[in-house]
Amino acid sequence: MIRRKKLVISIAILLGVILITIAIAYAALSTTLTVTMNKTTQNAMTWSIGFQTGTVSGVASNTGNNGSISCGSATATATTISGVNPSFDTANGMCAYTFKIRNNGTIAGKISAITITKPVSSCTTSGSTMTCGNFVYKLRYNSSSSTTLVAVNDTIAAKSGSTATEKTVVLTVEHSNMSGETGAYNQNNFNYQLTFAQY
Repeated sequence: MIRRKKLVISIAILLGVILITIAIAYAALSTTLTVTMNKTTQNAMTWSIGFQTGTVSGVASNTGNNGSISCGSATATATTISGVNPSFDTANGMCAYTFKIRNNGTIAGKISAITITKPVSSCTTSGSTMTCGNFVYKLRYNSSSSTTLVAVNDTIAAKSGSTATEKTVVLTVEHSNMSGETGAYNQNNFNYQLTFAQY
């Protein structure tokens, strides 16, 4: 019985030594890795869509009819272009006003609405086109002959680094079929409003 007790004690001591040895070996092989974050910063997003400021010159074109066209110049601020006053004394012709829409912000935008205030109720509108008798007004991209018209849901990307994103837009005022008209015809007080929303 005493021998059995000694054997049990010896086994218990041996197991204890083994467990302690394993624990020491495990502790010797363990490593703690730490990732330290200094801070997280969210830079402010900026919204800055507007016209490139300056003078917007009107360029006349004529299909070879006798007469003259006077387009004049308009003035662009960040939010308005004013002073578009074309005058036609010819059967056919066009005035084209080229300007730029710029996004100097970090948020992309899209056109959410195009609102045209008509000079007379008989004018008709469709997208960025307005027809008033012999006059047709259009907002085109890039050139006066482009068939790509400004439309709702068109987008403008955020600036790239410190460089603003730009889109070239041309307002064309086209006149046709004046031949034979004997009276003066004026169209006053009309405008385009392009509303941009976050994209």
